[in-house]
Amino acid sequence: MKVILTGDVEKIGKSGELKDVAEGFARNYLIPRKLAVPAAGGAYRAWQHDIASREEKRRREREEAEVAANRINSTTLTMGVKVGEGGKLYGSITAKEISDALGRRGIVVDRHKIELDEPLKALGTYKVAVKVYAGMTPEVTVVVEPKG
Repeated sequence: MKVILTGDVEKIGKSGELKDVAEGFARNYLIPRKLAVPAAGGAYRAWQHDIASREEKRRREREEAEVAANRINSTTLTMGVKVGEGGKLYGSITAKEISDALGRRGIVVDRHKIELDEPLKALGTYKVAVKVYAGMTPEVTVVVEPKG
């Protein structure tokens, strides 16, 4: 019997998948526990439509991520900071500050997507990776220079 899983079922499949299972297993276990619905008529057509709309959404998100990746790669952020003796910074440049600076340039990035192992604590030029989509991590150039 063909069923569409509505929840993850161990050793069978994940939610949203179309599976062929034994009729008794479907009728006595999956369907009563609302883990699956029979893949017939309207449910099957709705499942096909859902798959198509998810693919369309995924394609659109990837296109938007490619545009953002190109903008991030071509961006150079200049961060002016107070500097003490010996070129030591007062404070540091964190992922939140980099995220805010990108936001002022019209590139909205969550600070958790910025791959910064530890805050920038010295003057210089750094390449910082930003996760925008699976397999897409462009690098923004961050220049840390003295203020004033």
